[in-house]
Amino acid sequence: MARTRAAVRGRDQELTALRTALAPDGGRLIVLTGPAGIGRTALLDRVARLLAADGARVLPLRLGTGPDGGGDPYALAVLVRAVRERFEQLQESGLSEALSAVAQLRDARGRERGGWTPAVVAALDGLFETVGRRERVALLVDDAHAVAEPAPVLSAARRAGCLVVATCEEGAERGPGLAELLTDADRVMTIGPLADDVALSLVRRAAGARLDESVVTALRTALGPLLGNPGTVLGTLDALRRSGRLVTFEGRLCLSDPAEPVALPADHPLLRRASALGGTAVRLLGAVALLDGLDLDALPPLADILEADPVDCGRGLDLLIEAGVLTAGPDGRISCRCPALAATAAGRFRARRGTALHAALAERLLAGHRRSGGVDPVVLADHVARGGSTVALDDGTVRQLLSMGAAAEQEEPERATLWYSAALRRLPPTGPEHARTLCRLLLLVVRTGRYELLREPLTRYAEHGCAEESVDEIRLAAILLALHSGVPPAERAVRELLDAPFPGRGPTSFSEWWFDRRLAPDPRRHPATDGDTVAGAGAGAGAGAGAGAGAGAGAGAGTQAGAEPRGWAEVTAEAGALTGGEAEPPAGGKASVGGGAGAVDRAGAGARCGTAGGDGTRGGAGRSDLLSAALCGDVAACERVWRSSGGAAPSPELDRLRQAALVADMADVARLVIGADYRVPETGVLGAYHRVVRGYADADWTRAMSAVRELELSPAEDTLARHAARLLAVDMCAARGDFGQATRWLTAATRAPRLAVLRTWARVGLAARKGDDGQAVRVALLAGPRLRRAGLRTGLSILLSRALRIAVLGDDHAGAAELLAEIELLPHEHHVDAQESLLLARGLVHRDPECAREATDLIRERGDLPALMESCLAVARFAPDPRPWLREAHALATRCGAAALLERVREVTRERGVPAPRARGRRDALAVTEQRIIELIGEGLTNRQIALRLRLSEKTVENYLTRLFARTGCRSRVELAAASLTGRLARTPT
Repeated sequence: MARTRAAVRGRDQELTALRTALAPDGGRLIVLTGPAGIGRTALLDRVARLLAADGARVLPLRLGTGPDGGGDPYALAVLVRAVRERFEQLQESGLSEALSAVAQLRDARGRERGGWTPAVVAALDGLFETVGRRERVALLVDDAHAVAEPAPVLSAARRAGCLVVATCEEGAERGPGLAELLTDADRVMTIGPLADDVALSLVRRAAGARLDESVVTALRTALGPLLGNPGTVLGTLDALRRSGRLVTFEGRLCLSDPAEPVALPADHPLLRRASALGGTAVRLLGAVALLDGLDLDALPPLADILEADPVDCGRGLDLLIEAGVLTAGPDGRISCRCPALAATAAGRFRARRGTALHAALAERLLAGHRRSGGVDPVVLADHVARGGSTVALDDGTVRQLLSMGAAAEQEEPERATLWYSAALRRLPPTGPEHARTLCRLLLLVVRTGRYELLREPLTRYAEHGCAEESVDEIRLAAILLALHSGVPPAERAVRELLDAPFPGRGPTSFSEWWFDRRLAPDPRRHPATDGDTVAGAGAGAGAGAGAGAGAGAGAGAGTQAGAEPRGWAEVTAEAGALTGGEAEPPAGGKASVGGGAGAVDRAGAGARCGTAGGDGTRGGAGRSDLLSAALCGDVAACERVWRSSGGAAPSPELDRLRQAALVADMADVARLVIGADYRVPETGVLGAYHRVVRGYADADWTRAMSAVRELELSPAEDTLARHAARLLAVDMCAARGDFGQATRWLTAATRAPRLAVLRTWARVGLAARKGDDGQAVRVALLAGPRLRRAGLRTGLSILLSRALRIAVLGDDHAGAAELLAEIELLPHEHHVDAQESLLLARGLVHRDPECAREATDLIRERGDLPALMESCLAVARFAPDPRPWLREAHALATRCGAAALLERVREVTRERGVPAPRARGRRDALAVTEQRIIELIGEGLTNRQIALRLRLSEKTVENYLTRLFARTGCRSRVELAAASLTGRLARTPT
């Protein structure tokens, strides 16, 4: 990794300690140690500038860089060149003779008294005494570890009264010469890592463009403990740029594929250090990276795979740990120092080598277990699970995987998920055990977020079909995978499952709802299965030739005629079979799924799970119906199912469910419907879109817009979530005054009916931010009745409430009255959000502050900060004391960076004749430069004159003024200066 020089940041403590150490008169030897890339050279450069400012002569030496290389073990050649380069600056009498004496003796190889002949010692003493005869001399030596014997030269300089500051790499090979230097030093200082915020500020400065927050997050995650190493973080950023991973999108520098891991540069010091340890160490590092960690029980078989001696492998691991390349956990598990190191080490091997390596280890561990036992079953199961389908397992081992998975579900769900997945791929797809294991796997995938494990069961279904009782689980697996990945399945049979209509929800299919298109327009038969599977005739989308029958998706996705599609009820119930759960016998005595001991009756399971759980979450059948209703945006069905499953209405949970359905936040929908079992994903389409929604509602718009860009740059297709994110981006960009970008986002968003309310809401906001309040109100009045008649009522009260706030701000009393009438037509008795909208509408139209306060309290409780910001601004128009309303609106607009709304706050402030609100907290204090600009404005200087006085560009002064206007509420330079004179602007405390 090329050496990266940067300004010293975050090293105040080290600089203070160095100043103290160098203060005494006489010779001093200070050694700075730290890992490669920590900033030793930058710190040494800073010391050079400080010493030069104090009047010292600085003589820099960079060891190990000259043509002499290993032939200059004492750095004499480097010293001679450095003095010759500064010969004219030194201008000391006798310097030429002293330098010639050292040059003539620089090839000395005597080993008397540590390698020095008396002549060399005398020549060095004479040189340094001559150089420092009139002024104090500072010898600054970089990379002292690069030569075999650095101590003699540096000690000679100290004896002559010079200040000597040397750096050496921590972890470099400690020969006798380096050990002698550290022993002789007056002080050894260790340079530690930078604080994370300082390291990330270096990244932002080095990026050369506005860096998206997702890049910062990715670097933090990938580098882990190495984030505080400036050389590492800057080198990694440069490697991302050179590889094309950094792209400019919407004015930000973003990662082109956020899901792809961030890797260290190939020439990083840790990788060089591993290479220096030999081929066995390099292969071990690659194996640990590919295996995502190594248990010591697997070392003997791994040595066999690597064709290396086990003792050598053990020694190699010790050396890698000692070199800081690998780490050992408390349980003895060996891992790479950070994920970025693992990504680079694994990337040097062939694609998919990790699965092959796991498989090879699993085969050897299995063979050893069969011969003599003694193999840790957890280690064996882990490698079997990650080894793919190539590992041959007998029935007993498969049963063992199932048993271990059942035992690990509560304490180690991640492992249990992998083990069930490994067992499932070995079970006959038409057997009852396959159906039960698939149920269990689905529940665990929802808990752990490992949706990628559903790909293999779907592929096997496309190739081999499945039993009748598994079709609905297969369809649910396909829906979950498509929701979280945003990528349609490749297999036609699975696409046909997604093309099947939602049960009981009309002709709309999941694929049309999520991808806005059918995935397999030409109906075809599903793959042939044996006699236990669904019969193709009468069940499939069309008859087809071939042995057996197809699981048709066109008519209920393979369910029997007249049967209810199986959903979360059956999945939850059947899963109990693997953990000893038993279902009550069905009232009607219907046939069980698998037959035999432990089989769970489908009808009984549905009845048992149809009630609310003890924790207040919906039961199985209720969950399935709620998910279906929420997916379709059917508010009435949501409420009906919620009530039938024991839920209270109105309730905050039901209102949150409706709000999540409005913006298509399916991660929140699933969390509310499924309950604590569902893990909101951190990655993927749903994870990114959930961050958009939460960031928007929390007024963290930087985070929200970063997630919008992440969605746009992901390889996923245009899903409902991506279109909804674009509509939220419309509102954020418009509020920030970027109307061109807001319009582009609106154009890119789909016009699908499912998002009609959200799209109209965004259009209304965009028109208002542009200053056309009348157009915003007209759009809402035109669209509101149409949406209501079309049954698209989810979020309609929020849309109308926004338009009414805009009408009040624009003094459009007639429009506000019409909007109130529309809101009153909506059902309110069981809708907290509709009650909130009605309260606010009546409070604004009738100018009732108490009614408006009650409504804003509900908005605040709901956590919709942008709506709260707009509401406070509208109430401030007529409240007896508008100041608290304006302060809250101003604080929220400042938090969002909403320049357009800050301008509306200033308008209302002037209209009501009250002091301009200002941001509180740390931002109260004006920076020194801001104070100086205000003072110069008071003196009557123009922007250009201020720029010349402060040595800034005129554009920078204008940017300062723009920020000052936004923060203070002032509209002009004169008003800003007047506010400063009257004491209304906070000053930096002294």
